[in-house]
Amino acid sequence: MSGGWRSEVGRKAFHFLCLLYLGYFHWRGRGEVLAVLAGWMAVIVAVETLRLTRPEVNAYLLKTFQGIHRPHEEKKISAIIWTSLGCWATFLLFGTEPRVVDAAVLCLAFGDAAAALVGKSVGRTFFEFRGKRKSLEGSLACFAACAASVLACGFGLWPAVAAAAAATALELAAPPPDDNFWIPLAAAGVLTLKS
Repeated sequence: MSGGWRSEVGRKAFHFLCLLYLGYFHWRGRGEVLAVLAGWMAVIVAVETLRLTRPEVNAYLLKTFQGIHRPHEEKKISAIIWTSLGCWATFLLFGTEPRVVDAAVLCLAFGDAAAALVGKSVGRTFFEFRGKRKSLEGSLACFAACAASVLACGFGLWPAVAAAAAATALELAAPPPDDNFWIPLAAAGVLTLKS
């Protein structure tokens, strides 16, 4: 296993925190998960602010969590806040439809991870998109993982294809602030329109 692939596994493990958020949503309900996630994000913002304003704290955290940050995150806020915020916004906007929320969060957890891991391990057809190196294989893996996630939540084939296409497009385009924020919202929005 290459160093780059191992690092990507570590980074994507943090994506699976959103599965804990989803479990908490089902256990305690929409109101409580929104409150708890808001508190969690406040902690993340405080740590990130400290990290980005204190070089010694930044150096310590980068060393402690070596390999799970991307180079551009050394001096910018890390993706964990955008993943958490994307889930929070999905619970807020679509929380009355648990099946939609399930599918959207699973798209984030598995689709984005599949894109990165497959792209790093077996990607052969590379292209530049908005200054980022992407692979056809990674995008296809993202689409397949998202479609499978939506189908597993009981949606039909065409809603699954539409939601997976939307999530894959957001993973590929990575609009600001981050694709991790937009992926669950895009999937949930499409599923709401399709159902």
